[in-house]
Amino acid sequence: MQMFFVAAGLAACLAIHRRPIQGGTALLLIFIELILTLAYTFVLGQGFLASTQYAILGTAQTLLTLVLSTVAYRLSPFHPLASFPGPIVNKITSLRILYVVATGRRHLYIESLHRKYGKFVRTGPNTLSINSHAAVAPIYANANAFDRSNAYILPGSTEKGIFFMTSRTQHGARRRFWAGGFTSQSLANYFPTLVKRTDQLMDCIARRSDRHGNVDIGDCIQHWSYDVMGDLTFGGSNRLELMEEGDPRELVKSGQLATCVFEILGEVPSLFQIAWYLPATAIVRRLEDLAYDMMLARRASGDTDNDLSSHILRGINDDDPFVDEYLRMDAIFAIQAGSDTTTGVVTLTIYLLLSHPDVAERLRNELRSAFPSRDDVSIQALDDLAYLDAVVTESLRLGSPFPGLPRVVPDQGHVIDGVYVPGGTIVGVPAYAQEVAEENFWPEPKAYKPERWLPGGLGPGSRACKAAIMTFSYGPFGCLGKALAIQELKLLIAQLLLTYDFKFTPDFDPRAFEAGVRNLRTTLFDHPLKVQVARRAQI
Repeated sequence: MQMFFVAAGLAACLAIHRRPIQGGTALLLIFIELILTLAYTFVLGQGFLASTQYAILGTAQTLLTLVLSTVAYRLSPFHPLASFPGPIVNKITSLRILYVVATGRRHLYIESLHRKYGKFVRTGPNTLSINSHAAVAPIYANANAFDRSNAYILPGSTEKGIFFMTSRTQHGARRRFWAGGFTSQSLANYFPTLVKRTDQLMDCIARRSDRHGNVDIGDCIQHWSYDVMGDLTFGGSNRLELMEEGDPRELVKSGQLATCVFEILGEVPSLFQIAWYLPATAIVRRLEDLAYDMMLARRASGDTDNDLSSHILRGINDDDPFVDEYLRMDAIFAIQAGSDTTTGVVTLTIYLLLSHPDVAERLRNELRSAFPSRDDVSIQALDDLAYLDAVVTESLRLGSPFPGLPRVVPDQGHVIDGVYVPGGTIVGVPAYAQEVAEENFWPEPKAYKPERWLPGGLGPGSRACKAAIMTFSYGPFGCLGKALAIQELKLLIAQLLLTYDFKFTPDFDPRAFEAGVRNLRTTLFDHPLKVQVARRAQI
């Protein structure tokens, strides 16, 4: 009988390396083995306690065999990724990278691995990080770019929301409806809403400032971004008024927690399938529930407003049994994705400008020359400002350290940057490592220097590869909202600098602030960005 348990462990090892199974399925199989063993020994005449003890020990033997054989296989020369370097513990398990992701320092960790091991690094049992700009095209940008990995699949989901679709074909069909919300005409239609909400933000900053002018500017910007995306997505059905009402329901926290859980547990999808249903995850669905309610209200209203939902709803078939899941997933994605990037980048831009007074002064002078009054700001005029564009581009480069966006190599395998990678391997290009790589940016790749984006760059021999900035990804899965996000960034930065003078509060600690910036697909700030503001008299 003991040989049966060993054989079961070996068979399980073979099975999961051929086709990974969900965590819930794994638990079910363990339970089935336990029950069958218990029943078998009980039928043979063993007492209940003896049968239970035997079943538990036998199942434990199966699991031990599974673990030992898995470790041996993953470290053996027979593993498809045996030739790729990386830390031993990462070759054995994804739990190490899961822990690193949970700290919010994955981008720094992966960059350090590439400095040690080179261009190709095995970061997990079946995962490669490829720090090469040449890898971007085949993995992300080409028309036949790789499909997403199962890290994008929510537990219990049928992949109906656009962000959670792993198939390039399926995603492309849904993407066509979303695309109508991001045309140049749509962006022009959104601009008055952006201006209105930005005016409200200026008043919100003044209202929340104490008598010394001290304010948590990041908190104000975050609430602005959610209010904006509520308007742009749901039009008159929007119920987000965080600048006015604050956030007593902790909707922002809910959205960020959901993103963090998705990012962390996506490293171990089998574990994700179990943890997602724990009672403690209920808070992460609070914003999702509100977004879904607003989407239903928008749908019922029948409005013809040119908001994002009008385009999303055109792609809905009322006879589709999954119509509610489409609406729920697309609603929360529009809100969270549309607000999160802007919040993090603008908050870090304010910090970087205050840390580099010469940059701030040059930008402020450009803005004042172009706009004698805040009322003169327009889309066209913003796009004509070279230094503002340089500031935004440099902020995107250093201020949005997103993960490697995992993709799956097709079954037949693929040659990436001259190296054959076996089919089924999960691969990704580390965004941050590319955005600070000397071959892409030189000199001082980790320094904040917007001048690198101006004609002449940082001098003879300087490099600034804009294509290496991966904030919005590329190709079939690339972010449709890129132009909108850049428009928001330019407008908000311009209006903030035209309206207020900023400086750090006396007790602000820049080192602590930088050390407390963490990225888990959402940017978290352990220490708020506290600034002193003074409204400019001439505005």
